[in-house]
Amino acid sequence: MSDDEKKKLIVKEIESWRRTKLLPEQYCDFLQNLYLDDLANRPKSFAGEAVRKIGQATSKQWLLVFGIFALICLIVFYFSAFPLPLQIGLVAVASAGLTAGGVRWREKLPYRCFLLLGSGMLLMIGGGAAILQLHGWTTGAGPLLLLIVCALSWIVCGVALRFGMMQWCGWMAVVVLYAWLLARQISDPSWIQVQAFWLPAAFLFFWLSWFVSVKIRSTGTVLFATALVLWFMPEVYSALYGVDSQWIQIEIVAKIAIAGICLYKWKKQWMEWVA
Repeated sequence: MSDDEKKKLIVKEIESWRRTKLLPEQYCDFLQNLYLDDLANRPKSFAGEAVRKIGQATSKQWLLVFGIFALICLIVFYFSAFPLPLQIGLVAVASAGLTAGGVRWREKLPYRCFLLLGSGMLLMIGGGAAILQLHGWTTGAGPLLLLIVCALSWIVCGVALRFGMMQWCGWMAVVVLYAWLLARQISDPSWIQVQAFWLPAAFLFFWLSWFVSVKIRSTGTVLFATALVLWFMPEVYSALYGVDSQWIQIEIVAKIAIAGICLYKWKKQWMEWVA
């Protein structure tokens, strides 16, 4: 190992001491100054690296960033003045653009990928809710249609792009939509009815997770996670709408025990199509 490589190794070790607080900040600076010939080569924190990149940006990049920021501000400020088709188009195009950005950075920068995908999904449902609010559609079928559009978009994009988290958010939107419809249609269900509303769906998703995992492993995992949520949804629904709520704690403990026993007993089977 050459002297330069040894210096780099020592500098990295000192930087790890700084991050883990093994040595005070001033001691780390002193040790780094001993081994660094050029102080510009000193490792920088996340904020320091961001500042360095900002300082290296060209005038065109500065204009582009501030121009995009100004455009976003104008759109937000005058969003209510736009006609309905333009409002829907802006939300759809922006959501699609963020999703496309997530796809682009999927391999190189996974954190940026998830940030863009999450922003796109939040923009879709948040922008849709804003449109409903502006046009007074929050009390009718508008929220249901918004949930349907978001759920279908996330599930289809998640399956097509093999993004498990996006699929799971779509299925969670379906679960919320199903619970909402049940609450509107059946005002005072019994305990056995609540169980009958949710448990068959849980078993169906368990079976689908096995059936689909043969071709699309990520979708099988998502369906398995959704089935686990549906398994406990009767208790969640009962707690939200006050259906025999005095036994909810016992029911949850019993279902946790049943799920734990079943998952342990058949772990070799379900791990094959989930892992």
